[in-house]
Amino acid sequence: MKIQKIIFPSKEICNEWKMYFQSDVPQNCDATVDYRNNDDDVIKLMEENGHKAENDEITFDEESNLIKVKSGCAISLESYFNAFSIGKWSRYTGIDSLEIELEIAGDAEIHIYHAVGQTNEAAQNSLGNMEMYSGLSVHRDCIDDECEVSFDNGMCQVLISKMYDTGIIYPVITAKSDIVISGGAYKTNSSPRNDINIALGICTFKREDFVTNNVAKVIRDTIANTESPLYGHLEAYVSDNGQTLSMDDFLEAYRCLNGSDNIEDVENKIHLFPNMNAGGAGGFTRTIIESLIKREDAPFSHIILMDDDIILDCRVLERTYNLLRFLKSEYKNSMVGGTMFELDYRFLQFEGGAKFGGIEVEFFNKKWDMRFADAVACNEVINPMNYSGWWYSVIPSSIINENNLPIPLFIHYDDIEYGIRNEENGTILINGICVWHPQGVNKAPISMNYYDVRNMLIANVGRHDELTAEQLIFHMKNRIVGDVIRYRYEAAERVFEAIDDFYKGPQYFMNLDPIENHKRLMTGNYKIQTPEETGIDLSQCVEVEDIDVPRWWYVWDAFCWLLPKFKKVRVAGVKDHGLPYLAGSIYFYDESKKGGFLVKRDYGRAWKMCKRFFSTRRMIRNNHERVMKEWADAKKEFVSLAYWEKYLQI
Repeated sequence: MKIQKIIFPSKEICNEWKMYFQSDVPQNCDATVDYRNNDDDVIKLMEENGHKAENDEITFDEESNLIKVKSGCAISLESYFNAFSIGKWSRYTGIDSLEIELEIAGDAEIHIYHAVGQTNEAAQNSLGNMEMYSGLSVHRDCIDDECEVSFDNGMCQVLISKMYDTGIIYPVITAKSDIVISGGAYKTNSSPRNDINIALGICTFKREDFVTNNVAKVIRDTIANTESPLYGHLEAYVSDNGQTLSMDDFLEAYRCLNGSDNIEDVENKIHLFPNMNAGGAGGFTRTIIESLIKREDAPFSHIILMDDDIILDCRVLERTYNLLRFLKSEYKNSMVGGTMFELDYRFLQFEGGAKFGGIEVEFFNKKWDMRFADAVACNEVINPMNYSGWWYSVIPSSIINENNLPIPLFIHYDDIEYGIRNEENGTILINGICVWHPQGVNKAPISMNYYDVRNMLIANVGRHDELTAEQLIFHMKNRIVGDVIRYRYEAAERVFEAIDDFYKGPQYFMNLDPIENHKRLMTGNYKIQTPEETGIDLSQCVEVEDIDVPRWWYVWDAFCWLLPKFKKVRVAGVKDHGLPYLAGSIYFYDESKKGGFLVKRDYGRAWKMCKRFFSTRRMIRNNHERVMKEWADAKKEFVSLAYWEKYLQI
């Protein structure tokens, strides 16, 4: 049985050659050398490894998925998408056999390698700079002695006699004559353990083009594709929080994509629900309720919660399905996470798992360039993550019931809270299961400060190492000081509002109208203006790299904030880390928006922030234990079906 197909680059999805194969890059594939951090050492290293090379020794025809390799050249499958994660498959599934099938026309020599990666803390938190590459270590062994290779009519079969419990397996193909590679797969003789049926839960709010295109691709590649392993095993549930979609929108998108009017057996596999705008938490929970609780025949073993604005490769759905079919019984309640890659830099892994520690979120393998061969095996090292982001998160229906639904946080931290509440079940990450998602350093409006702080506090309720009053005060101080020295007083006010609302207790939360509250918060967002509208000269812009700033930096900033202004306006990039401004105003420019917002230094507002800090600190110390207990007692109600039905008015 095929459990992982060899896949090829696609201009529609990802055209980065080295995400799929290790060789010099064919002329019609991407080899981006834009690293944003402009690290000359990194660029030089990647160019030496073929990232900038274009050659005619290896050619790729995307339309027919054919790779032509000239005699004497080699191509390796030590890549994010096409190496096989034998360590994790052995750990989580227990398959007892593995075979590699390669479709090759011509005379070729095949060698099989086993690679095990090691990493250190510096590499995990390197943010893609040179420390990442120096912090990765990979041990590779040629295991030809443990393999049996045979060729028959253009098909190469490699039987691997040993099942490794760590690392990855991949073939290296050397052309002895001109050859053509047309496909392949990793196979097993082991039998599947589980019957899998998947509900795809999508929450959307007025992103019609994104969501209709994604659903149309799912219909074309899985729901209506009789050759897909997922045929008959997947249905889509869409919560339309903007109430702007109809079923005809999805069917028309499918017709345009597929070039066919044949929609037989499609309409009953797509389920659309107009929903109140209860944020992502409300939309995702609506898909859970409709697919797993209200549906009488209860056919689904899992639900995949997926953002509406991602780029989805439906071959990832197939890989997810295959993994779930073979999971051992001890992992039947585990979630499976999808790694997020950046949409603008499709080789750049946003994170390889994350851990919520009460206040801060620790990201693993952040900003890794997954075209780099050493990163592939190192990315398989298991990190102590405790939640899976809902851009692509597979949740087994066995852990979902009428008393274990998400909590209505509107937006932000809903996935973290649900993950740590079910942390004992674990989360599985594996190379090749991922999506691409838009990024933006300044993507979130300042209203998100409110949700980040309030929802972080709610997520802490009931944890074994619950947040203390002093830990919260320290966190509040850092956030307020950071905002004040940047003249972002509105952002600081949102932090105070979030803390105040949390300490008003769960009854206040229960009576709060989420839609009206969100509208109120949005009124405080900064107005984005172009440089021309504000008369700003962008040549003055100072962009600061995403680095860890020492604590003394903020002390120096605060001192400079007290000094008289030396210039009228300072222009800063959105990656700013609180440089000493010594200016009357700051214009924060966001390249992705081609605009920015202007803030002014205001000593009066700053001193009010200081006074409010001390009164809020006193309130926290006086009420923390009592309020945390009240929230713990009430939380059970908030995650119940009865509460959600009332909340969503369904």
